[in-house]
Amino acid sequence: MTISSLQMGVGCLYAIFLWLAPDARKAPTVTLDDIIKTLPVALCYAGAHCASVFSFSAGSVSFGQIVKAAEPAFAAVLSQFVYKKKVSKAKWWCLPIVIGGVILASVNELDFAWSALISACIANLFAAVRGNENKKLMETSGIKERIGSIGNQFALTSILGFLMSVPFFLALEGSRWPEFVQLFKTKKALWANLIASGLWFYGYNEVSTMTLKKTGAVTQSVANTAKRVIVIVGVALVLGESLDFMKLLGCGIGIGGVFLYSIIDKIFPEK
Repeated sequence: MTISSLQMGVGCLYAIFLWLAPDARKAPTVTLDDIIKTLPVALCYAGAHCASVFSFSAGSVSFGQIVKAAEPAFAAVLSQFVYKKKVSKAKWWCLPIVIGGVILASVNELDFAWSALISACIANLFAAVRGNENKKLMETSGIKERIGSIGNQFALTSILGFLMSVPFFLALEGSRWPEFVQLFKTKKALWANLIASGLWFYGYNEVSTMTLKKTGAVTQSVANTAKRVIVIVGVALVLGESLDFMKLLGCGIGIGGVFLYSIIDKIFPEK
């Protein structure tokens, strides 16, 4: 919880820097009502990140990626039945291909853990709700003009999400804060990786929010799942692991499934 909260905190500092730096990004002129309407997105943003980090700490990276590969299914169900945004039958059939590709890519490294499974499913739920709520916020008249840009919208989400996470990390791990501070001072790898991962996480999610504006919650989740294939291969390369046939096959199927998802409605248009 401490690591995930501080990662969001690093992103918040970067967002504030962009508002303060000359000619970088104009700060939004939002009202209290706008901030209140942003809170559901911020809550889901914080919840998805904290649950994901816990999942990866409780089990292997590959196992976490497998469970989180089901995110498009969560997003599709919510979009179809809660937010009343129809997903075509053809796209529904593409989801198992994408999810199956990720499972194949990491099946040889499966390290099952119930805590990792449950927390990854919670992260999927938060992520699916966040995507739909984020899209709804983008389409709300007045707010998007006052916020000014997608970058500003994500910055507000990030700051509010961080503030929401602080009470939880203090309640759960506050007693160990002095120990963490001591490690932070003495372990270069800790603070260097914390800052780097916080900045990477912020940048990735801002681009993801931009993608959401041009597409939809389900499409964004599908693209997010394709990213997991790249993560699995990237981890293998960085850690010097072998890229066996099953892993490469899964990568190909996963990325191919995403491509098919993006064009399937043009091949089989609904009548």
